Amino acid sequence: MNQKKSSKGCFNGCINIITAALLIFAGIAILTVILLIMSPPFRERLNQVNADVRHQIAQSLATPTPLPTLASAAAVPTTVRPTATPLQATWTPQPTPATATIRPTITPKPTKTPTPIPTFPTQTNTPTQTPTPSDTPTITPPGPSPTPSATRSQYPFTKSNISPFYLKAHEHGCNWVGIGGEVLDLNRNPVPPGSYQVHIWGHGVDSRIPAGSNSNYSPSGWEQHLFDTLVIRDYNVQLESANGTAVSLAYRIQTRSSCEQNLVRIDFVQNH
Repeated sequence: MNQKKSSKGCFNGCINIITAALLIFAGIAILTVILLIMSPPFRERLNQVNADVRHQIAQSLATPTPLPTLASAAAVPTTVRPTATPLQATWTPQPTPATATIRPTITPKPTKTPTPIPTFPTQTNTPTQTPTPSDTPTITPPGPSPTPSATRSQYPFTKSNISPFYLKAHEHGCNWVGIGGEVLDLNRNPVPPGSYQVHIWGHGVDSRIPAGSNSNYSPSGWEQHLFDTLVIRDYNVQLESANGTAVSLAYRIQTRSSCEQNLVRIDFVQNH
């Protein structure tokens, strides 16, 4: 309600100011016209106009108008000469200033009053009984576990930790399956060529290949061709001394029917 009164009062004040300004402007305009009429140049011009009018009237009266020739029986009409009426200056009224148009007042829309949310009482939790702490026995942590020692192999050689692993036989192509590797001593160096041999048997194969017979792997490298086609077969591989004494366990390996895995590699490493 107060906002409506404030808006209406402000609008009425603006209308009053505009009306007063228009009245002042009209008064100034009327005063200017009066001053122009009373000024000497304007009065001289008005007197000059009156003199010109009087001179023209006098000339028209001095010049006789010829009478028309009439028949003897006709009566001569009497000519009525017009009386010259002197022109007088007229005052031109100034236009009435436009009345200010009252603009419509914008009525604010009623605001929506939010509905109050009901407040519910907060639920109070029922206190629970806390048990009385009892004496907790102290647990003594166990001592460090003994580090297990490596079990000594019954043979001086074992296969490496990553053997067997599968490679692609780039030198032989895809139509080839074989097995190969190398023999290393305690210092992980190649053993002398011919000091050991690798025994391979199974599926019609029974061969002994000397260590160092294929230097493509290392100075103690060896290799055995098994098939000309990709097949899956199981074979036994064991390292022997030069005189045929077993110096490692017999390991069972399996070939694969893939061009990317047609070479099975197994390395023997001396452990004691």
